[in-house]
Amino acid sequence: MTFTLHLGDCLDVMRGLPDNSVDSIVTDPPYGLSFMNHHWDYQVPAIEVWREALRVLKPGGHLLAFAGTRTQHRMAVNIEDAGFEIRDMIGWVYAQGMPKSGWLKPAWEAITVARKAAKKVLPLNIDACRVIRPKGDRTEYGVDGDEGSPTANTYGERERVAYVPHNQGRHPANLIHDGSDEVVALFPNDNPGCKPHRVKSSEDSVARLQEKGWGFAGSDKIAGYDDGDDLSAARFFFCAKATKKDRGANNTHMTVKPTELMRYLCRLITPPGGVVMDPFMGSGSTGKAALYEGFRFVGIEQDAGYLEIARQRIVDAAAEDLL
Repeated sequence: MTFTLHLGDCLDVMRGLPDNSVDSIVTDPPYGLSFMNHHWDYQVPAIEVWREALRVLKPGGHLLAFAGTRTQHRMAVNIEDAGFEIRDMIGWVYAQGMPKSGWLKPAWEAITVARKAAKKVLPLNIDACRVIRPKGDRTEYGVDGDEGSPTANTYGERERVAYVPHNQGRHPANLIHDGSDEVVALFPNDNPGCKPHRVKSSEDSVARLQEKGWGFAGSDKIAGYDDGDDLSAARFFFCAKATKKDRGANNTHMTVKPTELMRYLCRLITPPGGVVMDPFMGSGSTGKAALYEGFRFVGIEQDAGYLEIARQRIVDAAAEDLL
């Protein structure tokens, strides 16, 4: 079966799953912000939940878990206390956050990158997630283990060394943005004459990608700029927010993540043909993304209404993949 969906509390469901049975976990759990007074968002997932996720995950496998900026520390601590190794944090920056009265407008979300300890860890799929390099892009720098020749300073530490740009694109970074004017304006521009061009949706044409050569490797979604002005650093990170078409008909879930973003995250940490699990499935963006990328999927959702929305989105994705 390409996908398996479970209705119920994720802690109870995971307790019935075999040890070491999934290759990766990509999830958007409750942030503990009491979002719009929804009962499911009163607190971040407890240590016991992440401990079960750790048991089900294969040794050396990775977890990616979204979190809000106000409670990200609690999310990460619970994940770590459950036995995961915290490896990094990815920032997803956007301009369409919903401001609350008296508070700063939210403009980014944290994604905790964690790993299950093992003698042989599974490496990230760097080449599958490289950022396509525009023509004339400058040489970048790497460290030992990247494309450069390793060197060490007098303290035995690895030094940054120059190297020839990788022909598959730039090394993926721990920052992703939505291509909006507000966000693009925050990035340095090596060409002062560059005028940012807003990317309005994730349905922008493949022709622009072919013309400009910007975006994630394997993706047809890109950030655009005026012809000849290719030097804004914003070109290295891009993923639009979810559109109405992406959400699907009758999707009432309030926190839908864009499929293109979830495809990138699934691709980053899942081996070919692997199984992706989402214990907080919501309306199924992770499952939809996993199928598009050729992975199998296990989803868990405690709300029957959301599970049916997820099921339809995932079934539709499976049908598209067969066309």
